[in-house]
Amino acid sequence: MFDYIKGTLVECSTGDVTVEAHGVGYHCAIPLSTFEKLPVPPQTIQIYTHFYVREDTQRLYGFFTKEEREVFRLLIAINKIGPKIALSILSGISISDLVKIVALADPARLKSISGVGAKTAERLVIELQGKFKGIKECAPQKQAPVGQAKASAGSAAPVRRLDSKHEAFRALMALGYNDKQVSACLTRVEGSLETGVEIAVEGWIKKALQVI
Repeated sequence: MFDYIKGTLVECSTGDVTVEAHGVGYHCAIPLSTFEKLPVPPQTIQIYTHFYVREDTQRLYGFFTKEEREVFRLLIAINKIGPKIALSILSGISISDLVKIVALADPARLKSISGVGAKTAERLVIELQGKFKGIKECAPQKQAPVGQAKASAGSAAPVRRLDSKHEAFRALMALGYNDKQVSACLTRVEGSLETGVEIAVEGWIKKALQVI
């Protein structure tokens, strides 16, 4: 139905974006791999989309590259793999690593991703064999926030732990996990961090997806 949306990035978080095009705001769920490539709003972007329709739901998913969207489609075509698990996979592992795992028939790394148990990991490796032909991961650089481009290397302000943890909480809730699950896993992640160490939102999410 929609191939892509080109317009102004109005809002973005680690779990979703809103893009305004011709006076209409399109809300898309996104994986962490897409969030990491987004510029700071408001800027013009192009988001490749997948319109997911089932009897009880209709939702738009957005991806920064065609490769991300294609892998998402390959994943949800597998039995018992829905959008939630597909987004978790794209958030927890790069496309290039996923291609290597499938090529080596080694599902161990996939077991660390939330929602992917041993049997699911093995099924993913089997069913994705030969499906990645022609897919090349494209990773454009995320644009620097306004005003940061003039700053010298290493001068960017550190991310406050409470702010990044809160943003990670919102992103995990957007992926479909309940508040108790998210609170518990983020507490575990925080307990594993050294005193005074600050990590970005992406770091919180990647670590959380390994223990949730």
